[in-house]
Amino acid sequence: MWWGGAPPAHAAVDDLGVVEAREALRVRDNPRLFAARDALIASGHPLAPWADFWAMQSRLVQASPSEVDEFLARWPQTYVADRLRNDWLLVLGQRRDWATFLRIQPGFRMNDDKEVVCYGVLARQQTHAVPEGPGDLREQARQAWWAQKDPDTGCITMAQALFPAGVLTTTDVWRKLRLSLETDKPKVVQQTAQLLGATVAQAVARLVGQPREYLFPRPVTASAGRAGGQRGAGAHLESSAKGRPKSGRHKIVRPSDLPQLAPAVAGLPKEIQGPLNLLALIRWAAMDAPAVAAALDDPDARTRWQLTAEEAAWAWAQVARQSAWRLQPEAPALYERAMAVGGGLSPSDVARTWSNDTLSWMGRAALRAATAGQPQHWSLVERAVDAMPIDQQQDPAWVYWKARALMARPANPAVPVPGAAQPADARQQGRELMARISGTTSFYGLLAAEDLQGAPAKAPARPAALNDAEKAEARALPGIDRAMRLFALGWRGEAVREWNYTVGYSKVGGLSDRELLAVADVACEQEIWDRCINTSERTRVEVDLYQRFPTPYRRDVQAAAQEVGLDPAYMYGLIRQESRFIVAARSNVGAAGLMQVMPATAAWTAKKLGIAYTPDLITDRLTNIKLGAGYLKLIQDDFDGSQAMAAAAYNAGPGRPRRWREGPRLETAAWAENIPFNETRDYVKKVLANAVLYGHVLQGRPLSIKTRLGGTIGPRPRNEPPPQQDLP
Repeated sequence: MWWGGAPPAHAAVDDLGVVEAREALRVRDNPRLFAARDALIASGHPLAPWADFWAMQSRLVQASPSEVDEFLARWPQTYVADRLRNDWLLVLGQRRDWATFLRIQPGFRMNDDKEVVCYGVLARQQTHAVPEGPGDLREQARQAWWAQKDPDTGCITMAQALFPAGVLTTTDVWRKLRLSLETDKPKVVQQTAQLLGATVAQAVARLVGQPREYLFPRPVTASAGRAGGQRGAGAHLESSAKGRPKSGRHKIVRPSDLPQLAPAVAGLPKEIQGPLNLLALIRWAAMDAPAVAAALDDPDARTRWQLTAEEAAWAWAQVARQSAWRLQPEAPALYERAMAVGGGLSPSDVARTWSNDTLSWMGRAALRAATAGQPQHWSLVERAVDAMPIDQQQDPAWVYWKARALMARPANPAVPVPGAAQPADARQQGRELMARISGTTSFYGLLAAEDLQGAPAKAPARPAALNDAEKAEARALPGIDRAMRLFALGWRGEAVREWNYTVGYSKVGGLSDRELLAVADVACEQEIWDRCINTSERTRVEVDLYQRFPTPYRRDVQAAAQEVGLDPAYMYGLIRQESRFIVAARSNVGAAGLMQVMPATAAWTAKKLGIAYTPDLITDRLTNIKLGAGYLKLIQDDFDGSQAMAAAAYNAGPGRPRRWREGPRLETAAWAENIPFNETRDYVKKVLANAVLYGHVLQGRPLSIKTRLGGTIGPRPRNEPPPQQDLP
């Protein structure tokens, strides 16, 4: 990206005014920026909206509503108008100008800013306006606030106003604290705790820093800390392994050693001691779940920590969640234990109070066990999915696994479940769920089709070729024209945002499939492969696999794959996921090139395979392809040829999937769904689905995901050589 100095060599003469405007923005020369902006508007330059956007942004905090209104009217249905509308809404929220806010917000088409959502709820409460969208004001406030992941001004301002007003309740605040601790957001925790007063905030700060010590504080006795006398703080925790240092991790709580006094909660009202202790248990479970399980197993635990049944269930669910994340076999039983705490609530009602992530890991632990030879756990999969919110239930992963659970119902259950569907009905429900997703080319769509039909899905018919008029109309779209000009100037970030807005929001109701295919074709012809792919993926009925799965650099990729004995479809599937064929792509951790090779991995692979290499060649197309292919083949061989484990190793390093394969032997799809890292789990599923579709594009192969998955994944056979430990 160009910043300062001479203008880009590829800048057209009529684009020099835009270059001038951007340079003025960079050096904060507003008079120069405004002059360039005015000249571009006067000449009718296609990129004048961007210059005007930069000029307006430079003084938005001081702008009047009429100035912004004039800007929005000047550039209707454009990316810059909607993005400025976003920024203006934040300014209006900070000004507490609720009337203008409510007038502007309905026009915010992208609606992708959670802070604006929070301000919108507050605006309606302050002006007594009727809430828009599902739910009443309180429900909208709760959902907006609970969805906040990082500290921001809008959501805390909303909470600070709505909590004393009684819209948000103390129960809502405690849930926000639970959710924020679960996702390890200590700044949001502290921000939220302030709503309950300084005393609670101080207690939360202590338990976040030292949860075990908060729950088991030093007893106040005359002999505390006396050398050779009674044991001091933490003495009630003993090592679970002989000789292991007493650090607090992997230690078992002995109820007989518990202190009789809890100074950390002295002076706190009784009604908040339980909620605070639960927060400490959540935090401690993330550090040492087995110790928390042992502590909760004490019959006096609930009384000691003033936990309600619902709070005790949540604490056990956190232990179960951590166990599931660590792929431990006891996770399903721990979830059952959590649901059994109940206090008058049914197990299903208990589970519905838990977070989405806790329920996801409940489902994953259950399907892991069920596909590893413990079919009784299919019922736990059903209960996990049924407890999820509707939008989570509709995720293809949970549609698929609930369908599997329904289809696995025993013909004659030993203990019939009241109200449950009969086995035949359940199997039919399962088939209907699978049919719902089987028409897609996603990982679970392909898997569902193969399960239903007993054969691979049929490739979608290729749409009719685009005609010249459709292509011309796509090129003439103002947003696409602006995006292509921005790409030509080398301003990729702005170009991508302009492009995405045009295909997603510029037309009410969205672009039709034919329009999307034509716009994708514009990018394909210019070899802007990421926009080609992402735009083509938006079509709903007309699916062009050859456009969605292009094969740039085909000769180089196939040659590199053949040289090391790698399937070119698998290699293409990985490149598509890694870089979308952007040769100069660089990640924020330093991976580079088409195959996103890390510098250290590149050097190691080059030495291992005898490839001529210097660090400056890492983004050289041919060198990067050779290094990536060589490394991918090495890790695939190290993982018994498994494409799933090799993809996981390529993304997360080989050490992690070596650990993840330990335990029972289970279906590869279940193994992939149980990958602990969200990014790697998504990556593996997409690489494998990509490979299936590239197999069809390159060689006309059937769309069989099961062929790619192979049979099962389990520990490395003892008769195999040990893993190659120096693989980076």
